[in-house]
Amino acid sequence: MKQAVQKGSEQQLLDASLVLLVAYNAVFLWDVIWGDQAFGQPAAGIMAFINDRRGWVTLFEAIAALSLFADLVVRFDAYPHRKRQVRIACIAISMAGLVFKAFTFYLDSAYLE
Repeated sequence: MKQAVQKGSEQQLLDASLVLLVAYNAVFLWDVIWGDQAFGQPAAGIMAFINDRRGWVTLFEAIAALSLFADLVVRFDAYPHRKRQVRIACIAISMAGLVFKAFTFYLDSAYLE
């Protein structure tokens, strides 16, 4: 018997966190690949805003990514097959982005300063 995912406030918060993390990773990759050439000053302003709050952004990203991963493990069978595939891909992107940013911002910066 298949169980549908209940759309409670917890699930809505998890879904919003997932969308926000994927969007943040997309903006980060866009900035790394194309830099200021694509959007010019608005992109530089957004990245400057994020860089000024790097610790808080990373803390939110770590808590959200780990919460999404734990939710996926606990309620794996509750998600329909098609949505499960998309959710796994998005969480994988979020976790890979977290590891990559942790390496580039913290480990690499220790050698540069």
